[in-house]
Amino acid sequence: MKFKQYVTWFALVILLCSWGEKGHQKINGSAPEFFHGRLNRYKGWSAVLSEHGSDPDNRRRTDPMEGIRHYIDIDAYQDFVETHLIVEGKEEAFKKYGKEFVRKNGTLPWVTDSTYHALVKQFKAKEWKKVVLTAADLGHYVGDGHMPLHLTTNYDGELTGQKGIHSRYESKMINQYIDSITVKRSHLHKVKNVSRYVFDYMYFNYQFKDSLLNADKLAFEKAKKSYSFNYYPTLWAQTKGFTLLMIENSSKSLAELIRTAWIEAGRPRIPREISL
Repeated sequence: MKFKQYVTWFALVILLCSWGEKGHQKINGSAPEFFHGRLNRYKGWSAVLSEHGSDPDNRRRTDPMEGIRHYIDIDAYQDFVETHLIVEGKEEAFKKYGKEFVRKNGTLPWVTDSTYHALVKQFKAKEWKKVVLTAADLGHYVGDGHMPLHLTTNYDGELTGQKGIHSRYESKMINQYIDSITVKRSHLHKVKNVSRYVFDYMYFNYQFKDSLLNADKLAFEKAKKSYSFNYYPTLWAQTKGFTLLMIENSSKSLAELIRTAWIEAGRPRIPREISL
């Protein structure tokens, strides 16, 4: 990799911290609450999933290739602008759009899919330490796929004069209101097509991008054109509805993917505790 490319990717890595540590802990730690039946034993892993929810973020400090796994600038694709869909197979996307274009605009959906398949293999091999850590990684990527600023070229508001919105929303605001965020348990479904499932929730979450940017503008104006402490209550009030939805959906999606991986692996008996 050329030095200039490394610097650009590294700068992006530092910026894209997804839901922040507390947000990812909430998403990962809440996922086991959806389990029942034989998977109920997995609830004992909640603390480990939560503790390791930010492992992929931490890897970005040493792995310059990790950063592109956390996002997809889906609106950089003309196909998406015109049809709200893109070519979803990785190799097919490489052929149509070019590897450089695809990698430049992020590989989040494909790394989510490959992490899921790694989890299936580890379930089959009963490699429990790897299972729980891979499940934590999967939760991180799923969480990123439910965050609209990880799905757009305007990931930090630079294109609309709102630079810094990324950390204001997903880290500073979430940290302030994390105790107000709860995840309600609901029925799980087996995922029939993992790739299709991942792209579907990314297409769905992209729709909240403009609502988030508009909320930021309103909060800025109400705080007398500043990002002071008074800015955050308005941002929370304006974004609370879809923020709670995205975090709850993140946890449920992680639970459904873990359950589906376990089923695909033959439903192995799961130990209650894992020592890492």
